[in-house]
Amino acid sequence: MTVPDLIDSVIKRFPDTDAVVHRAGRLTYRQMDRLADAVAADLLAAGARRESFVALLLEDRVELLVAMLGTMRAGAAFVPFDSTWPAQRQRRMLNDLAPAAVVGLRPTSGAGHVPVIPVRTNVSGVPLTRPPTAAGPDDPIYAFFTSGSTGRPKCAVNLHRGLVNRFLSMTERFAADGAVVLQNSAHTFDSSIWQLLWPLTRGATVVIPDRDGILDFDATLTEIHRHRVTMTDFVPSIFDLLVERLQDRPRDLRLLTSLRQVFIGGESANPLTVHEFRRMLPQARVTNTYGPTEASIGSVFHAIGDADRTVIPLGRPLPNTFVLLLDDQQRPARAGAVGEIYLGGVCLGAGYRGDDEPTRLAFVPNQFPEVPGDTLYRTGDFGWIRDDGVLMFSGRRDSQVKIAGVRVDLGEVDSSITAVPGVHQVKAVIDQSGAAATLVCFYSAEASVTEHALRTHARARLPAALVPSRFVQLATLPLMSNGKVDQERLRGWSSGAAPDDPAAKATYPPDSVEWQIARIWTRVLGFSTHDNDDFFRVGGTSLGAARLVVELERALGVRLNARDLFEAPTIAAQAELVRTGRHAASRAAPHDIERDLRLDDLRPAATRRADPGAVLLIGATGFIGSHLLAALLEHGDRQIVCLVRATDGKSALDRVVAALAEAGGSGDLRRITALRGDLTRPRLGLAAPDWDWLCREVGTIADAGGQIDTLHGYADLRATNVDGLRSLIHLAGTHVRKELITLSTTTVRGPAATPLPELFLAPDSTLPADGYSQSKWVGEQLVREAAGHGIPATVIRLGEVAAHSRTGYANPRSLVTMILRLCLRLGVRPPTRARIDWTPVDTVAGLVAALAEPDCSGAPGTVLNALAPASVGVADLLARLRTPDGALSEIPYDEFLDRAADAVGDDDVARCLAVLRRTRCAPDGEPLTGVLHDALVGTDTFRAGQVARELGLDWGTSRDRKVDIMIDRLLATHSPVSVGPPHPFSAKAQ
Repeated sequence: MTVPDLIDSVIKRFPDTDAVVHRAGRLTYRQMDRLADAVAADLLAAGARRESFVALLLEDRVELLVAMLGTMRAGAAFVPFDSTWPAQRQRRMLNDLAPAAVVGLRPTSGAGHVPVIPVRTNVSGVPLTRPPTAAGPDDPIYAFFTSGSTGRPKCAVNLHRGLVNRFLSMTERFAADGAVVLQNSAHTFDSSIWQLLWPLTRGATVVIPDRDGILDFDATLTEIHRHRVTMTDFVPSIFDLLVERLQDRPRDLRLLTSLRQVFIGGESANPLTVHEFRRMLPQARVTNTYGPTEASIGSVFHAIGDADRTVIPLGRPLPNTFVLLLDDQQRPARAGAVGEIYLGGVCLGAGYRGDDEPTRLAFVPNQFPEVPGDTLYRTGDFGWIRDDGVLMFSGRRDSQVKIAGVRVDLGEVDSSITAVPGVHQVKAVIDQSGAAATLVCFYSAEASVTEHALRTHARARLPAALVPSRFVQLATLPLMSNGKVDQERLRGWSSGAAPDDPAAKATYPPDSVEWQIARIWTRVLGFSTHDNDDFFRVGGTSLGAARLVVELERALGVRLNARDLFEAPTIAAQAELVRTGRHAASRAAPHDIERDLRLDDLRPAATRRADPGAVLLIGATGFIGSHLLAALLEHGDRQIVCLVRATDGKSALDRVVAALAEAGGSGDLRRITALRGDLTRPRLGLAAPDWDWLCREVGTIADAGGQIDTLHGYADLRATNVDGLRSLIHLAGTHVRKELITLSTTTVRGPAATPLPELFLAPDSTLPADGYSQSKWVGEQLVREAAGHGIPATVIRLGEVAAHSRTGYANPRSLVTMILRLCLRLGVRPPTRARIDWTPVDTVAGLVAALAEPDCSGAPGTVLNALAPASVGVADLLARLRTPDGALSEIPYDEFLDRAADAVGDDDVARCLAVLRRTRCAPDGEPLTGVLHDALVGTDTFRAGQVARELGLDWGTSRDRKVDIMIDRLLATHSPVSVGPPHPFSAKAQ
């Protein structure tokens, strides 16, 4: 059999099961099947054949998965590339590979005349048949480029039979655990293969995470919790950092309760870390895996148990896979002796493409008749067999070095020092900068671990030649992009000085915030720095930034994220964050703002449509957008085109209809057309025919699709809220002029209570403080300029968009809603005198829908501050909440936050707490006033109210009944959670 055979049998049995879950939605097995057939058909048309190689250059992991399956169906082998690789590396690798085609992006160089094929995202209506060309079990299935000792990457080729054996072995062992698998490895490393493809061979679901790299633990934990992930994979270095984070934030353990199986592999595992993880999450089994890229991912497995306290075995080979321990003459090593590990059986690949000499050296003739196959693979690793028949690791060939004429194995040093309690990571390297080679041990550990303790431990257990001359403590060891320890960087550091007092270079007063941060930098980097050094320019890595975040929280009590440190890379900038408690991301770089204010090449058409045309609705699946769609369906008969992130048109329509139903809307669904698109991409991510159709047919653009996120900075929100709006403005001026209505926020005024007239903001007006408001401020400037060019543009500023006045349906992501739910969950409420404005969502939707009509009396090209003239006391909202025991009791704000941190593990509540923790108490001493505002204060709402009343909308001042409807619905849908004593892992319990 081949891997496509396994997957095809699943597609026939479970066509409508979710195969993939990703940021834009879901992809069923049936949908994946069609998309993969399209890739296969395009590849065959381009000349790909059985045993051809195809380069996959794709940033979208869903498209990557589809391309993998499509390439296999064409009979070819896929080879993942990375768009971030340097041009020279790409060119060299493409020349070595000589692919029949490239699927995805055009390479930066080196493609020559190789056809470049995009992944089709919509194949509805396209007649497709299963390609006739098929690979066999002995044909290549994939290849990965691995680093070579000469500096030239080698392309390791694997065969269908090896991967089928690996997948069937996994199904035999782990089928019950793998219902939902998180893809947790970089796509250019072979561990990603099992995460993407094995679940598809048994009807399971692959989760493609939406995050900023493998060190974005916040997003990783959220994805595991949201999708109830049961299985995933970690490189031990990443796993160690995750475990340490869970120790520091035990409440995050609740996000991992769905996990049943975790794989680790790629480098030596730390027994202490593994067993700490097993203690914290006893329902999750941990399996150590071993196997080179040249042999179908992993060949040896070991389920870690209580007996593996001091060292983690490699384990036993999978079925149809063989491990041999041979000496220097390739004879079997004697019982109990260390030998070099050779692999044999169906797991072996076909060597290195186009590299005969490296293949000859690594794939040697098989002299053992009891082992099937003509060749064995020489791994370069050393091991020995324990009495119970389990394979143990004993280092690599390239880790054996000579010191003073004595051959030592650095892996033995690592293993011994790792056994010291409190030690997290260890890597010994050779420093050859002096007259004689010396051994340097880099490690990360708890503060209680001293160099004296490590040296005493090493002397008691290692030969004198293996005791390191120097011990260098780092907060964490530097990693390469695949998550393994960067030994080359450590060797570069080995000749430098050990960490010393930062005062030697930094001149901060003792015990100042800067002085404390400098000391943390020294632990993380391994050396002291100067005052104005940039963390990342002096050697700080992404993992180092993640470590720095942990250390800053421990020492100074401020909770940041790695992105904050990219925005504030100096000690002085980080000290400001600590003092203010503000995210660096809340400050936008002025040059970014300046650049984004330009609206280049805008030449609107001179004519308007003779008929109203269609309405293009952006954000139809959001809270406001879904209610706006309901309002548009309720009035008029125009076609409504919804731009939606999805895998294809059908998925887009499904998302729109589901959102409409959740909002309680109804109407003639035949009036809705859903387009798969992306607000962040040029021309909205649409193909040329779809873009041209919008240019011709649309008469009004209703933009309710902005990204509302007060935790991220301007740079994170610019693509959606600025560049996306820029695309809509250009659309409004193309072919015929179209009316543009866009939603903004009252927080564009800067400080709260600053006067806000119903006028476009002046270009020199005060820039708001947070990234979201900055992005909307820039958006308003672009709309103002567009209106100056003759585009009929209207800005509608919103405050707190409240629950629907008749159904009580409230925005689940609203901070107000999350605070109410949090109070219900805890059974208590904080004191507050904060007030919020209160405009029901159906009122907002009715206003926008009416303004979209061509005969509306509200003149385009204006600004409306759409806030109904009444505000609500937050204390009044909280007082209306009830549990079965009665009204919620009031407790001090600090105690409220502590209870919340101990008792809550819900995603939205965690996000709520991230906002509330910014300031435990507002500057004026009033809880919640620092995060909740009454937008009516200082805001002119005269024209908005006048237009609303002319349209017959409910713009009254009474809110009691509407608030009660919302509270009643909230209570009816809330499942009480008992709050007992502190969780055993909580800080309070400890």
